[in-house]
Amino acid sequence: MPQIITGYFDTRRDAEMAVEHLVQDHDLDRNRVQAMAEGEENSSGTVISGADAAAAAEGDRPEGLRQGRIVVRAEVDDDLLEAALASFRECNVVELKTGQG
Repeated sequence: MPQIITGYFDTRRDAEMAVEHLVQDHDLDRNRVQAMAEGEENSSGTVISGADAAAAAEGDRPEGLRQGRIVVRAEVDDDLLEAALASFRECNVVELKTGQG
């Protein structure tokens, strides 16, 4: 039975890396993976990183920053569960939940 993995990430980059690991390294169909802001506000995560870091160094607050974490949800089959969980951890997941799909 498919499992739903829900991971919460502080940076968009970490969330995107988790998605790429699932799709490219584990051949998970991209349609079985969703990435979104944690709340209703647009968010680039809770930690300044990537392209936002340059703007922050100049004193600008990137729009959408610190409005919430980035959530990645993936529906994986049982045989992929442990590898998918390891990928989330490798990509600095802050909180991780699993459940029946």
